[in-house]
Amino acid sequence: MITVLNVDGQELTPCLPHRAWREVNRARAVWIDEQTIKLLYNPFRFQAYRKAALTRDHYTCLWCGCPATTVDHIVPSSKGGSDLPRNLIASCSECNSKRGNRSAFLYLKEKAHSAPRLFMLCYRIVKAMYSSRIQ
Repeated sequence: MITVLNVDGQELTPCLPHRAWREVNRARAVWIDEQTIKLLYNPFRFQAYRKAALTRDHYTCLWCGCPATTVDHIVPSSKGGSDLPRNLIASCSECNSKRGNRSAFLYLKEKAHSAPRLFMLCYRIVKAMYSSRIQ
């Protein structure tokens, strides 16, 4: 197990090595020593961002209209997408799993016929992709 330190140096729940490497590779953490990483962000903020995105989207999946319990990263975090609300949309577990880390535009082609708020979904995708390019 790898020791995880918060931005303030406070010890958090340990993680497995592959999770530690993922955070470091995404530039969200740095190695302190062989058994310790320090996060460069506050993981508790993501909870607030997640809640903000779900509330903004009325707990409704923007892909299919079903009740949403998860958030989907428009620009996947594996491709450098942020955890900020502008990059998150409410999503049901099924749509979130099916999309994986494919492009939001590719997945939109599949789901356009069933997206209840197509204009809003397109707007959020374009806005998130634009803001990820200017950072």
